[in-house]
Amino acid sequence: MTPKYIILHHSLTKDSGTVSWNAIRKYHKKIGCDDIGYQYGIELIKTYYEILVGRMLNETGAHCRQDRMNHKSVGICFIGNYDITPVPPEMFQVGVRLVASLCDVLSISTDRIYPHSLLADKTCPGKMFDVDGFIEAVERKREKH
Repeated sequence: MTPKYIILHHSLTKDSGTVSWNAIRKYHKKIGCDDIGYQYGIELIKTYYEILVGRMLNETGAHCRQDRMNHKSVGICFIGNYDITPVPPEMFQVGVRLVASLCDVLSISTDRIYPHSLLADKTCPGKMFDVDGFIEAVERKREKH
């Protein structure tokens, strides 16, 4: 599988400053997945936003069934509930770096960066997540390289 899209999610959980990634993995396994559904996550670990690896890029995801997106996309989960608070600026910037890099390495155009809510009856990556601003920031980052 060569991913052609990037799908943005949020966990709908509070980011506690410790690793929630394994709790998400455990939950996904409990509901029948063989591993965490996303390829990447971004989470506050103590005082720094870390990029966490889930599934490998050549493994089918379990984050977006619609339009068979699990088979042709990279799922990125921003840990937190961005329906009730905006994405922290530092997390936003780490996400921009990650997505710009994935777009460059995988030759994905920014018009193929989708919020999960575009495809499913979800709010991902959150009602307070500025998707258009995020995509514009990814475009600016890519222009600098």
